[in-house]
Order: sequence, then structure tokens, then C-alpha cells
Amino acid sequence: MGALQMTALRRLLDAMIAGVDWSGMGNPEQARELMAAVYAERYHGAAHHRERYQTRVNLQKKADVASYAGWITADNPSSGAYQGTSFVWFPGTGGSIAVLVIGTDGFGQDTHILGRPGHARRLRALRALHSGRIWVKPDLLDLSSRIPETVIGAWPPAESAMRAYGHVIYAAVPVRDLEDQTAVEDLLDLFFVEHDTPLTGKARERWGIRQQAIAGAIFPPFDSHKILILLKERRFLVLEGPPGTGKTMWALRLAGKIGSVTSVQFHPARTYEDFIVGLFPRPAADGLAFDVRPGDLLRANQAATLGPHVLVLDEINRADLGRVLGEAVMLLEVGEGSRRVRLPQVPTDHPPELELHPNLMILGTRNTADRTIARMDIAIRRRFAFVQVWPELAAVEAGGVGLAVRLFTDTIQTFAEFADEETLRLVPGHAYFLDPRPDLDPGGREARVARRLQLELVPLLRDYLDERMCGGASEAIAGLADRVDSSATGWV
Repeated sequence: MGALQMTALRRLLDAMIAGVDWSGMGNPEQARELMAAVYAERYHGAAHHRERYQTRVNLQKKADVASYAGWITADNPSSGAYQGTSFVWFPGTGGSIAVLVIGTDGFGQDTHILGRPGHARRLRALRALHSGRIWVKPDLLDLSSRIPETVIGAWPPAESAMRAYGHVIYAAVPVRDLEDQTAVEDLLDLFFVEHDTPLTGKARERWGIRQQAIAGAIFPPFDSHKILILLKERRFLVLEGPPGTGKTMWALRLAGKIGSVTSVQFHPARTYEDFIVGLFPRPAADGLAFDVRPGDLLRANQAATLGPHVLVLDEINRADLGRVLGEAVMLLEVGEGSRRVRLPQVPTDHPPELELHPNLMILGTRNTADRTIARMDIAIRRRFAFVQVWPELAAVEAGGVGLAVRLFTDTIQTFAEFADEETLRLVPGHAYFLDPRPDLDPGGREARVARRLQLELVPLLRDYLDERMCGGASEAIAGLADRVDSSATGWV
């Protein structure tokens, strides 16, 4: 490919790959012209570039100099320490390191970017999409810790730059060949998008696709095939996630694909006697007699002697699991051979000791928005594998209601952007955005969805706010509730 046919980004990538051997090293104007060409190609014209950004270039081959080039915002001084975030690359031997970095003068006007959970969340999503090739600092606001030496050791050597700026770099990717272009583009585009600079042309189309991939990494789709394999291997599994994500539906579907099913819903009044074994009174000629009745677990275990059997425990965290399971918790181990517990009472046709049959699997569901129930204790939790179930845009798009798609997208973007990790687990699922009666007149679908949003989703969001469950995202979620209410009102 000739130089005239190359995109500006490709020429920039070639410079990064060349590292200290790039022919433009020591020529700041050549570097600035290249960066201006990249901006004009992907974002806006030269005038807008000068208005919004400035370039910093100090490209030298001296090993004792922290050589760099990159973009910073225009409100900073033209030299010396600066504030806010920037996209920079450090040329090294055999390549470069492309980074997002905080100016040594502090966060400045970019505090709102670094402080938003969404910025860190998108970076972690990109790290996942690039199979860990992008390094992301655990706490973006931490200016005291440095990049681990084990990480730096795997990058193209740029010792002086790492010594000078290793404490303010918060995302980085090594650049050695053309395969690194996608990661460089992702960090570069993220930098400009976060600074409210929209992309143009093919770059905008590309970023739209990348946004979908990022959303898919933040809210991964449910892979029923993989979960089915995991359930068969692990035997004891819990599907956990926000309300409306289809946990119960998935649990019953998966269980049905394995074999016979026993389904039980847990609640605070459920007891050891209900689940394991208990004495239950009955009238007798001389007063009362007591029957020994097997509980849900014993009945499911007996059914497993006939073939694969799944015991579905819906809303598993709503019961006091320590009391419900009792000594039977020690049976929930995989791969350790047979374990037995002696029953306090023995029902007819049951052995005196309980041993879980290898054909028995337990599949629970857990609503992560239910904060009125205590967390599972560690002894119980470690005996289950936990799988996250998140809202899915595809399910809403399949419904064919434009209002639902628009408000669902607004909902997940609001939570992804402003919610901390605990609040993110409250994000309403796709069920709130689906037609509750798809069997009725298709012409009334939009109005039925609108009524559901008003009568189910808006009250849920208001409850979150009333219970002070949203933390720093409260204002954003309050605004979301108002937008959903206002949009749905037009259809009701």
C-alpha cells in the first residue's frame, strides 16, 4: 500500500510500531501534522482541532528522556504541567505504548470523566474485548500507585517515560504490529468521545459497532449452551441478576433440557422441615399423631434415582439458607466422593442417612435487587457457582416496539454510565419493556408496553430512589424515571 493510499491513522500506527526508529523522531512538526491529519480524518476539521485540543510533542531518541507525543485539551498551557486526561504514545524499542494518562497537574476539568463509573466500566469492557491486552488501573483516581513492573516488563522498553509517568497512566496498550490497530483506535476514539467530540464518517460507523460490543461486555448475553454445560459439570448453580431478566424462565428451560424437574419457590417462612425432613401433626383417634414427611430435597433426590433430575429453587436468597439447609449443606460438594448426613427423622422408604444422588442437580435463582434479604454466608455461597443474568437488547428489539427499544437503551446506558457496581445490579431487565399480552391485537402493542412502563418500571425506579439504593447515581436515575414516565404518557 502506497503512502498516499494510507489513512492518517495507519500512518500514525506505523509511527508507533517503529517506536524510537520512526523517521519523524526529533521532528515535532511532522508529528503534529500527522496528528492533525488523524483528527481531521476521524473527527472534525483543523479549525475545530485548534479550538478544542493542542498537541504535545517531545520525540527524542535519547534513552534518558521521557519521549512522548499526544493530545491534551486546549484549556491547558502550551508547555509545562497540564491538567486532565490525554491520549499519548511513548515510543520505545521495537514499538510504542499507547496510553490514557492524567496530567501531572491533576484531574482539572476532567474530574467528571474520571469520576463517572461509566468511564472505568468501558475501559474494563475494552480490556475484556481485547483479551486483557489493554491494561487498566484498578482505581483510575489513584495517583499514588504505579504500573506493576510485571506489566511494564511485557511492553516495548520505554524506561524513562515509565519512570516519569507510570503513576498517572491509567490505561495502556503495547503497540508492536498492525494487529494492535483496533486497541489503539478504541483508546483514541474513547478519549475524544469522552470529551464530547463526535466521530465522523467511517470512524463514527465503527464506533457505533464498538459501542454495541462494549455494551455486550458490560451486559453479556445469556449463553444457554455454556450454562447448560456448567450446570452438568458443577451440579449446584445459581442464576443471579436484576429483576426482569428472565432468571426463572431460563432456570426452568435449562432444567427441562436435562431431565425431570422439581420447582420450589423459597420465601422467609420456608423451613428445614419443608426442605429436608420434618414432623407434621395430624388428627388421630386419641388426639394427635405425627407423620415424618420428606422435604423438597429428599423427594428430588429420590426422583434422581430414576434419571437426571433438577431441583429448581426460585428466589433462593429469600429464605434463611443456614436454617433451611441445616447439616445438609455439607452435601453440596462436587468431586469429593460420597458424603452422608444422618437424618433427625427418617421418612418411610428413605434410608437413615441422606446422600445426594449423582443425577441430582440444584439450580437456584437470585434477585440482586432484593436488599431486604441478608447475603448468603460464605460457607453456603462457596458451594454454588454463580452466573450473572443481565438485560438483553436483542429481546427488546425482537418485540418490535420502537418506544421500548429507545427507553431500554436509555435505561441501560444510564445505569452503565452513572451506577457503581452495587447499583448496576439494580438495572431493570428487558421484561419490563416487552408486550405483556403479545396474543392480543398487534396494533395495541405500543400502548400496552407504555402502560407496563408506567405501571411497573417507573414505580420500580421510584422505589429504588425512595429506599436510597442508588447512591451517586440517584440524580441520573431520577431523571431516567421522569423520561420514561413522560415518554410513556404520550402513548397511554
